[in-house]
Amino acid sequence: MKVAVRRLVLAAAPVLVMGVAGCSIHEQTQRWYSADNGVNADAGDIGLRNVQVVSDGGGTATVIATLTNRGGSDDELVEVIIGDVTADLADGPVQLPVSGVADLGPDADRVDGFDVEADPGHTVTVEFRFDSAPRTTVHALVRPAEGAYAEALPAEPVRETEEPGDEPTGDATDQPTDEPTEAPTGTETPSE
Repeated sequence: MKVAVRRLVLAAAPVLVMGVAGCSIHEQTQRWYSADNGVNADAGDIGLRNVQVVSDGGGTATVIATLTNRGGSDDELVEVIIGDVTADLADGPVQLPVSGVADLGPDADRVDGFDVEADPGHTVTVEFRFDSAPRTTVHALVRPAEGAYAEALPAEPVRETEEPGDEPTGDATDQPTDEPTEAPTGTETPSE
């Protein structure tokens, strides 16, 4: 009988050890995955990470993303198109040095679009154009400008100054009217 109990203990020991050890095992994935809901893509040697758009639903939108350059030469982001609207690169082309990283967003290089059809909760196409890398289009999630993204949008669009001659200048007294400003001379109004 002692032999049967020993055999039972010896057979149960590996199962017990595996059960206890399995409590702390965390399965790892074989692929890199985003920690947020942004979209990831590649444009040649340029990596586009966590691409998303913040919008107020009224036409103003901002692109948030991280760009990495894994190539052997410098590059630069020269244009971004949100939907069918060319966005403003606030500081000009975004430099992407070799092994460098560039952030797009409210606290980094601003990429803002105005008159953009981007409704929060939907996706919008965002096309990235580079000096050397191939152009790449992603379908980015549109987030509402609230919570963590409440301050992401620009205060107001930067509009170009108006050219002289586009609109008349001056105050209302300079404008022609149909009413005479003075009564004609030599005529009197009859009084009763």
